Amino acid sequence: MKKILSLVVASIAFLTLSACSSDEKGMDSQSQSNTSVQSLVAVGQEAPDFTLQSMDGKTVKLSDYRGKKVYLKFWASWCPSCRQSMPDLEELAARTDRDFEILSVVAPGIQGEKSEEDFPKWFADQGYKNVPVLFDKGATAFQAYQIRSIPTEILIDSQGKIAKIQLGSISNEEAEKAFKEMK
Repeated sequence: MKKILSLVVASIAFLTLSACSSDEKGMDSQSQSNTSVQSLVAVGQEAPDFTLQSMDGKTVKLSDYRGKKVYLKFWASWCPSCRQSMPDLEELAARTDRDFEILSVVAPGIQGEKSEEDFPKWFADQGYKNVPVLFDKGATAFQAYQIRSIPTEILIDSQGKIAKIQLGSISNEEAEKAFKEMK
């Protein structure tokens, strides 16, 4: 138990040191340095399944989306780069002609993220009505996807395989192009 707790604390410390850069140049160099870390969760591999609770209290299981393409965004409310990318994601989520689902994941109460009670009001005040938010209590999905930098966006094909890993934000155009090239 002590080893597990030490591992969790070390992971959180590492995430704190490497998370959220508003400097795009810094994000590019960080992307290169995280290549070996991301190799365990890699393009072409099965996307790790998770069961999380949505902000509105529903249980959401990634594997329930099998047969559909999924845009999965890991982010935090305190991260400037994440907040800067949210209006584009809101715009994309509002579109009815897209052929993929959008899920965003935050870890309430971890690394300065708002609590499960405070986050919904903050999120509503931002005006985001179309972006679904999942609560990753304990950051188990963050760990399963080896998230070291936020935002991190994972594009998953309809067979449940990772098609693209984007450290930092991906533009709507890039995401749509990637999804068009997927099965």
